Amino acid sequence: MAKVKVITDPEVIKLMLEDTRRKILSLLRNREMTISQLSEILGKTPQTIYHHIEKLKEAGLVEVKRTEMKGNLVEKYYGRTADAFYINLYLGDEELRYFARSRLKTKLEVFKALGYEFNDDELLNTMDELLKKEHEFKTEISKEIEGNEEALKDFSNEDIIHAIEWLAMARMGRDEEAIELLRKLGKILKK
Repeated sequence: MAKVKVITDPEVIKLMLEDTRRKILSLLRNREMTISQLSEILGKTPQTIYHHIEKLKEAGLVEVKRTEMKGNLVEKYYGRTADAFYINLYLGDEELRYFARSRLKTKLEVFKALGYEFNDDELLNTMDELLKKEHEFKTEISKEIEGNEEALKDFSNEDIIHAIEWLAMARMGRDEEAIELLRKLGKILKK
């Protein structure tokens, strides 16, 4: 199984963002599971889970890891095709861009609850541009990791994910546009 898989197809990203599929991928992060196990945990019918598993299989996100005979039945155990999936909402279409911006709007409400005052559009646009830059760098780094799986086999997924974060910060620190956006963010978000 791959450590990191970069997902760039907007249709696959949308498929992953659906609530039940997101929960299935989360449950399969730690262990292989059957349709009936997933069905029981998620409180959905086996037919519904099977439908979602098939969509995830078609997208290359889930695969059959092993089978076991249970009486006359064959139980399939499903698992993820990568330990971590990296999606970049900024590579997608307008629907994904809208989704990315709407997630940022929630942060503005948190800032307001903490007593910060700012122009919503100015802050939202600054955050949006910064996040776009960050995703650009993380996508590049994740692709590097995909190409160097063997060299990283002894490291935990958590360590690799943190390395992606730090490497992205380092690249942002060398990017003049990102530095200017961070300065602007600092000026907007102060009490």
